[in-house]
Amino acid sequence: MPSSYMEEETSLDTNAKDTDFIKASCETTRYPSLCYKTLSPYATTIETNAMELANAALTVCLKSAKSTSKDVRGLLKGQELSMQDGQAVADCLENMSDSVDEMKKSMVEMKDLDGPDYNEKMGNLKTWVSAALTDEDTCMDGFEDDSGVENVKIKVSIRGYIVNVAELTSNALALITNIS
Repeated sequence: MPSSYMEEETSLDTNAKDTDFIKASCETTRYPSLCYKTLSPYATTIETNAMELANAALTVCLKSAKSTSKDVRGLLKGQELSMQDGQAVADCLENMSDSVDEMKKSMVEMKDLDGPDYNEKMGNLKTWVSAALTDEDTCMDGFEDDSGVENVKIKVSIRGYIVNVAELTSNALALITNIS
């Protein structure tokens, strides 16, 4: 057999092992199919490393939170909003900004977890990701069905974006918790 065939077969075995690891790890999250769908593209980086898996989950969360903030701002261009709707959106954008900041802090902490203060850093990491999740939940509160937000189309769109970010954040928190 040519060596390239052997290398390809080994690569396929490794990739299957890596994706199996991600799939099994994602089963411990609240949203396993979303977890697998968003993290399997990182399989070659993650391999079978729980720390890399959690880092990839944070990366996906941060990208999604930033994208959501941009998308929410985009939805508002040219819209006439009532004062109540405008306040709900402004509050939501502020919460999403806080969530992005907390995710950034988490990613910095994640890069430097080793050492004698591991438990303290892990505690900080969990606290910041939990705070990001709380911010996302708070943002959604302004768009509950009975909140009185008048523009239904905007409310449904924003809520959809935020739910996705919150589910990704919940998954990241579960994967971080699995490390410790």
